[in-house]
Amino acid sequence: MYSTLRYTLESNGTTYENESINASLLVDLITNLELQEYVVLEPSELVEGSMYFQAAALEEPGQVVAEIRLQEGEHGFRHYSYMTADTNVVLQWFLDYWGKQQLPQLESWQDITHELS
Repeated sequence: MYSTLRYTLESNGTTYENESINASLLVDLITNLELQEYVVLEPSELVEGSMYFQAAALEEPGQVVAEIRLQEGEHGFRHYSYMTADTNVVLQWFLDYWGKQQLPQLESWQDITHELS
């Protein structure tokens, strides 16, 4: 299904190409996020309609925000956000997105599309 799928991972100005991305890199980057730091995982093709998946540390210590953007129509998108103190949950979502091409269940996520328009 995704035989040609490749990923690019960007974190705090450093870009990792497909061959350099592995589970231990994701674990290291996501579990050690500090204020103003981020991780963006972008597939070469849409994964279940998603354009990219990202996480960033928030000002409140230990809080992380995960966000995902889904393509909607030809030029539109929906953008969802989830705040948590559980980096293990965020890490699992990243591992599933990268390793299984699987999105998190978005029912409990907040649609923040209107904030970005």
